[in-house]
Amino acid sequence: MNVLRAPTAIGTLVHPDAHGIDSAAWDRLVGADNFYGSHRWVRSTHLASGGDPVVTASASDVLLGVLPTWPGEGGGDEMFSLPGILPGLAAAGGGRQLWLGTRRSVRNELLCVRGPRRRPVLRALLGRALELAADRGDDGVVMAYLDGEDALELAAAHPRARALLHSADTYLPVPPGGAGELSARASQHTRTRRRSEMRAFQRTGTVVRTARLTEDVVARVADLIAQNRTRHGSSGGPQAVLDALNAQRATGLLDAAVAFLGLRGPDLVAATVCYEHGDRLYARYFGYDYTSTAPTNEYFLLTYHAPLDYAAEGGFRRYRTAISAWDVKVRRGARLTPLAAVVLPLHGAVCTPARQREHNITAAGRWRELAGDHLQAMGPEWASWESPLP
Repeated sequence: MNVLRAPTAIGTLVHPDAHGIDSAAWDRLVGADNFYGSHRWVRSTHLASGGDPVVTASASDVLLGVLPTWPGEGGGDEMFSLPGILPGLAAAGGGRQLWLGTRRSVRNELLCVRGPRRRPVLRALLGRALELAADRGDDGVVMAYLDGEDALELAAAHPRARALLHSADTYLPVPPGGAGELSARASQHTRTRRRSEMRAFQRTGTVVRTARLTEDVVARVADLIAQNRTRHGSSGGPQAVLDALNAQRATGLLDAAVAFLGLRGPDLVAATVCYEHGDRLYARYFGYDYTSTAPTNEYFLLTYHAPLDYAAEGGFRRYRTAISAWDVKVRRGARLTPLAAVVLPLHGAVCTPARQREHNITAAGRWRELAGDHLQAMGPEWASWESPLP
């Protein structure tokens, strides 16, 4: 006789940090593009910056979902504050928010099972995160820099949650012939410009080398990365970079890291640090010694040319180049993918569904304008954000 069994209840827990959570069970929830959601990466941020609560959802002792949290940076940091990423809607979002996802990550994906249990698990995780925000005296939760499809799924798990487009990620499909093949596909004008950049770089005498992040390499690149951060308005010096990289060493992350170094004689003048994840390569850090010399296309050589050749040789299929300088990246062949914030105040909603649609259509239109004639930059994943339908 067939007996209908009631679905096992989903239980949620709040852990003080990622340390006590089974890393293998966690990483089974990590997708192909979710490197910054991996247990090793989240654990490294906790070692470097202090532990942050992690919400988990389980049933019958099986981990079904994980939701890291962190406090955000407040109004002083445009990248990690609600007024900074959504200035037109921030006032309605209340004051202090509990941020969901990996600390200071500019690409988040949901760590959650697929299939019929996904919606209930997301609902449970989001509900427990709201309770945690209330306990902390926050005004709500926000999960920013979230993959567009995942943002729509998470927002659908709560009637007052709103998914609001606010940024775009970039990636390059890796051609088998590496950077040379990508350049060959470009227009004559673009190819001429690339050759001019290469010649200017070569006149400096800089040599590109690929290296793993051994302790001596880490010590040399940390100062360069700190200089670049300072130049672009970020706080923290070389010690903060060293702390982050040493925390990554402690969790084994540096085993997946590769550095592209620019050397002038014995002097290291520039570096790009990337991470390997499955068949993806992620660009994470760029550094330059602005105290000794002026840049001459090192960013281009170390962040595009060398990694693309490395990715092609290693059989990687996608090279993720992150946010910022979108127009430059699009001109070099990058694809844009939507990044959205799911905003859920403790009470009420950040905006009406109609205002949400209006915001997303307008924002998607701005990204399409940025892409311009580079039609390959905007894929079918943008359709959900450009539609007037709910």
